[in-house]
Amino acid sequence: MFTTMPGLAQSIERLIDATPIIDPHTHIHCDRPSAPDLAALLGYHWVQTELIAVGMPKDDLDPALPVDERIRRMIPYLARMRNTAMSWCVDRILWDLYEFAEPAVTESNYKDLLDRVAAKGADPGWPSHVLRDRCHIQTFVTSLGNRGEASSSVAPDALFMLDAHYLFCPGVATDLEPFFTGRTTRNAYVDALVQVLGDRPSTTEHLKRLLRDWLDRTVTGPVRFTNTFIPIEQRFREPDESRASSALAQEAAGRQPSEAELDALVNLVTWTLLEWHHEHRKAVQIAVGAEYFICDGKSIPRFQPNWTSEMARAFHRFGNARFDLMMASDVLAQEVCVLARQFPNVYTSGYWWHTFFPAIIERHFGMRSQIVPMTKFCGFLSDSYSVEWAYGKLQVVKRAIASALAKHVEAGFAREEDLPDLLRQVLHDSPRDLYELHR
Repeated sequence: MFTTMPGLAQSIERLIDATPIIDPHTHIHCDRPSAPDLAALLGYHWVQTELIAVGMPKDDLDPALPVDERIRRMIPYLARMRNTAMSWCVDRILWDLYEFAEPAVTESNYKDLLDRVAAKGADPGWPSHVLRDRCHIQTFVTSLGNRGEASSSVAPDALFMLDAHYLFCPGVATDLEPFFTGRTTRNAYVDALVQVLGDRPSTTEHLKRLLRDWLDRTVTGPVRFTNTFIPIEQRFREPDESRASSALAQEAAGRQPSEAELDALVNLVTWTLLEWHHEHRKAVQIAVGAEYFICDGKSIPRFQPNWTSEMARAFHRFGNARFDLMMASDVLAQEVCVLARQFPNVYTSGYWWHTFFPAIIERHFGMRSQIVPMTKFCGFLSDSYSVEWAYGKLQVVKRAIASALAKHVEAGFAREEDLPDLLRQVLHDSPRDLYELHR
């Protein structure tokens, strides 16, 4: 099939280029889908992490600084991270999308690049060109808070997820709109519930009814599923209703619940959310495998013992809900594959945060494609905040997948003629069916 083409891996890349793609996790704004300037493009937080790691002062990334000044200050630090996958991602975006012919951004060429990016960012047809023509992404999912007025050229391609991070783990990912924005502590948990649910729960039964009504109103129509991040210490445990009731009573009396009472209340809310998804046969997308708020807000990949067995019990208990695990850690990659292989309602998708690197992507895809039935895993998600980053990340994933599949074919574990169907399944059909993204 590929004997006249320049290498098996390159030929598989071409197959991926010809495959329609669904991206089931982005934060692209439907009114502002593209990077308006070079500072916004290079200000993606995954890049900022490495810039700071090589010594760039955080103050030099201040959005209040003029665009050209921020870029000028970035340049020496960009040179220090030239070897990383994120740097390669940046290069592919600049080279492929903006026709930037230089090997690196320097003091002598960055002003021309500023103009190129700004001109494309002001072009209303640019987002559609990048997403549809260059990425072949037909549908993308973004946060409900990014719905806006749906004024861009790619807005018709968007469907939505409810970001429920604060409900599952109060204080995490508080930048996600429209609910819980700016909530940074557990202490305001009940107040946050009141703000969202529209009433102050007086009893646990009242709280459960309010939650169910809110989900009925919210996860409907173009809002197809719920997304959450859970840190490694989080578990889905059956709640102690008496202790949760005590937490509500303490709040009603103007007193702060104890940590144990607050934990019980969070467990009650979490359990109710899972019950609703079980009853309505909805999907829950879960980002797992990271420890949060380490050393001035940093995150590291980690798991705790017994995580798999403890969470498996919850997956079994809520068998009609679909659980999709996005992994930030390489530690339990095999265990998650085995969960997806054995549990009809467990899936695994993409390469999230600390695993988004070519060597890890290649290993994870290779493992999944030999352990997990192809209808149970999704081959791509970008976690991008602009269409340009969806493109850049797709280039990383495409090359890693092609390398993994080429090795399988060469070892005799896969047939070349089966690859188009496999790629169509994991890049398009699996996310479509898992998340009910049919139009």
